[in-house]
Amino acid sequence: MTDARTSLLNVLHEAASQDYLRMKKAEELLKQWENERQFFTTLQDIFYDLSVDYHVRFLSGIYLKNGIQRFWRKTATNPMTKEEKSAIRQRLIQFLGEPSDSLVAQNAIITARIARLDFPNEWPELIPTLIQAIETTSSGNTEEAERVNSRAIETLYEVLVELSTRLLSSGRKQFTAIAPRTFQTIAQVYMIYTEKALTQLLNTNALFTNSETMTRTERDLKNVSTCVKCLRLLMVNGIKDVHKYDETRTFIEISRQHIQHYVELYNTITGLKPPGSIIEKLETLIEDYGTMYLGLQKSHPISSALCSTWVSLLDYYWQTIVTRGSYLGLEFQSEHVQALRFPQQLILQGMVLVRNTIKIMAKNADKHVSDNLTVTEEELALSNKATQIMKEQFLTPTFVNTCAETLVAKYMLFTRADIEQWEEDPEGWLNHTDNEDWEFEIRPCAEITFMTLLTEYRSLLSPILLRLVDQVASVTDQSTLLLKDAVYCSVGLGVQSLYGKLDFEGLVANRLLLEVANKEAGFKILRRRIAWLLGKWVREGISDECRTTVYQILLQLMVPEEDLVVRLTAAHSLKMAIDDWDFDIGVLQPYLSSAIEMIMALLNQVEESDTVMKLISDMNAIMDRSQEEIIPYAPKIMDAMTPMWNRAQHEPLFQSSLVVTFTKLVGILNIRSAQLQELFVPMVEYCVNKNNEAHVYLIDDALDLWWTLLQTTPFCSPQLMALLPVAIGLLDFDTENMRKVLKIIESYILVSPEASLQYASLLFGRLASYVDSSKSEVASSIVSVIDLAFVSVPIQVYGDALIQSGLLEKILHTFLKDELYAYALMAYMSLFARLAIYDPHLVIQWMQSQIHPLTEGSSLFEKILDAWIDKFDHLSHPRSRKLTCMALTSMVRTNHSTLLSRLPSIFAIWTDVLAEVIEADSNEVLLHSESHLEEDIAQLDASLEKSRKLELAYRDPVYTTDLVSFIQQTLTECEERQGGAESFQEVYLSKVDPSLLEQVHQLFSAR
Repeated sequence: MTDARTSLLNVLHEAASQDYLRMKKAEELLKQWENERQFFTTLQDIFYDLSVDYHVRFLSGIYLKNGIQRFWRKTATNPMTKEEKSAIRQRLIQFLGEPSDSLVAQNAIITARIARLDFPNEWPELIPTLIQAIETTSSGNTEEAERVNSRAIETLYEVLVELSTRLLSSGRKQFTAIAPRTFQTIAQVYMIYTEKALTQLLNTNALFTNSETMTRTERDLKNVSTCVKCLRLLMVNGIKDVHKYDETRTFIEISRQHIQHYVELYNTITGLKPPGSIIEKLETLIEDYGTMYLGLQKSHPISSALCSTWVSLLDYYWQTIVTRGSYLGLEFQSEHVQALRFPQQLILQGMVLVRNTIKIMAKNADKHVSDNLTVTEEELALSNKATQIMKEQFLTPTFVNTCAETLVAKYMLFTRADIEQWEEDPEGWLNHTDNEDWEFEIRPCAEITFMTLLTEYRSLLSPILLRLVDQVASVTDQSTLLLKDAVYCSVGLGVQSLYGKLDFEGLVANRLLLEVANKEAGFKILRRRIAWLLGKWVREGISDECRTTVYQILLQLMVPEEDLVVRLTAAHSLKMAIDDWDFDIGVLQPYLSSAIEMIMALLNQVEESDTVMKLISDMNAIMDRSQEEIIPYAPKIMDAMTPMWNRAQHEPLFQSSLVVTFTKLVGILNIRSAQLQELFVPMVEYCVNKNNEAHVYLIDDALDLWWTLLQTTPFCSPQLMALLPVAIGLLDFDTENMRKVLKIIESYILVSPEASLQYASLLFGRLASYVDSSKSEVASSIVSVIDLAFVSVPIQVYGDALIQSGLLEKILHTFLKDELYAYALMAYMSLFARLAIYDPHLVIQWMQSQIHPLTEGSSLFEKILDAWIDKFDHLSHPRSRKLTCMALTSMVRTNHSTLLSRLPSIFAIWTDVLAEVIEADSNEVLLHSESHLEEDIAQLDASLEKSRKLELAYRDPVYTTDLVSFIQQTLTECEERQGGAESFQEVYLSKVDPSLLEQVHQLFSAR
């Protein structure tokens, strides 16, 4: 063992070296040894050895942690033995005295991962041991006792994190079982550390003059933070009704007092600019309190609201928000405003708590027992009580008004930082504003909170908002300008609540039109907001006259002389105005040229890729809604977009947005797009090349462009035809887009059938591999491609390739195995039906020549026919039913005895199909296959491809053949070959159900 340990230690030294070759060789050796007995216990021994170099210990901890992840489970390959796992578990808790924080953190994670798998069945003593370690050292004053106590709490926290995430009911019950006892211990330790931390923080002289005091205070704050996180996990995941237990109620009440103390101390100490990380520790602790309250509110919304301190807690957060907001308005009045300092996260979490309270109480107000059978009468009563408490003590009309006023007038205002960032980096600021995550930025969080408040209290707040709109009619200084911006923001956010109450069209005509004419530099904030506001309201059923005014305002705000942020905002709002249900191209027509010109100018000016992609999206919306009206501007669009392709070489998402635009342009240009093939074919080839790392981002959109090119082209250029083998190759590589690839192959066959079927051997071979494993919808697409090949050219073009590919054998064997859906099997057999129409003798001879493991010769042919006829009713589409009916009729016409002996069943098919054909108003339904009617893959509404399909369908025997005459002629020929009507009647027709014979004759007479 000593030799093994020494060898392992030496290899770990090598693995920790900076020499790449030595490190690589050592890693390979460690990889080989990880399956050896006692490997991981030896790693743990080195990990715990204080005499070993720190870097080697750290590396051994990493290998131990990863090994537990891979080899601890019983189901793992080469799992650890019970003895080795037991030895590792026994030593884990002995590491609590380790001086190194990073090594202890690794040990805690190792302990937690094992606990997730082994607690409580294999390791029942874990939690009791940790609790005992915490309790026995919590009152110790020695450095060793404090270290062990801190390490034990940290380890317990990691264990609780793992145990709280177990999803099975048994795991949740186990966590619930340990929660009360663990909560008591951690709450006691929390009080000890909190008292220490607060005492030390209040003694600022010692804190700033004694580095040891500073270090101890930072450590105590970290321990308090860890305790809070442990208590959060226990209450959120382990204690259901926190309002029923004295310990949890008391802790929530005390924590409410403590967070207030910490925030007050944060204000005091921050101004003194202390050394070290004490400010960061305080911010973290304050955030941990907020995370705990949010977790309680989310997991136990009713129970937490019933705690006596909860309303006081919400009040404290709200008053903090109000206090902090009172300083925001002074920002532009003085450079030296001495404001109280609050951690940003405190304000954010307070807003989220308020927002969640509004939503939860609104939801509870509408809850009834009948809504959810699992809601008991007791739970409903508690819910009603919580709602009553919140409405009477917190969500009062006064609070609602004050909340709305504070959010709009304080937190939704532009800040000095906003204006500075706008000036320094217009594109970056706007992109950041558009992509803001509301839970992490104060202004977006205020906006979301305001929207929630307005939605639930619209009747109370709508009149107030309308009065605010009137009050901000005139701007006298910077503060009133910012307030007007915030009020307009609230009007835009509250469009659903204010619709029908605000005379928006009057606002546009009488005020906004005049305000955008003010071109002073300071008013650009308001001009941007007006552009944004129009984008929010333009979809709310405005008149054509107002829509015309909106277009005029937005185009006025997009002129080159305007500020860039204003122009970009107006461009996006123009997109919103155009991409609307009530859009009328006639209203936009006079402004279309200007809109295109200005967006093109912006595209040439902006620099950031995100901005370009948004403008491209705006352009795409205009193209989508304008369609043919955009054709005169196509050259300008191409001139602007084409150079961007090279610029976007290392930005796949940028390239993808360009491909989408090119696809739309090709679809709109239709036949005129043929001249663009030289540009787009290499682009498609690049996007679908699997050796190109970016292809995973590009292939979906590139396939759309490829297919659109084929749909619109009047001919297939050599460059475009050269991509067909690539499409066939994609069948193996990209199964997610298989149906779209099959549509592309169909388009190739339609535009140039003989040239396309030069690759028939490759195509049929690839498709054969999917026959027995495809989903039903894919089977339909596969059949559509092959059937199209059969219809497009004579059998001599593809016959040899079809036989050599093994496709027919694969279809036949799959059909006989009968493991796929009957619909899919009959779809595949329709290919035999197609061939039988062209040459029934060939099909019969080929089927008779096949060998099957269970049947041979003629008996196999009989089995195929019986199964084929038996599954006929699984065909639902008229085209498929007539095709199979014609195939069986063609095979009967060969006078083959096996077919004639099945006339009783074939007559039943004739009866059904003839009735369907005669009853149908027209043959139009026969022009489309089932795959063509599937609408989940979008295709152009009007294109050359649709004309090609129709032309081919009109020549299809399924469409052109008069089925009544065809069956009559078949019966006549059979009678002649059987020696006359009497002989045919005696040998075959006598076995047919007389009622079927009568129905067929009636159907003949009906025509």
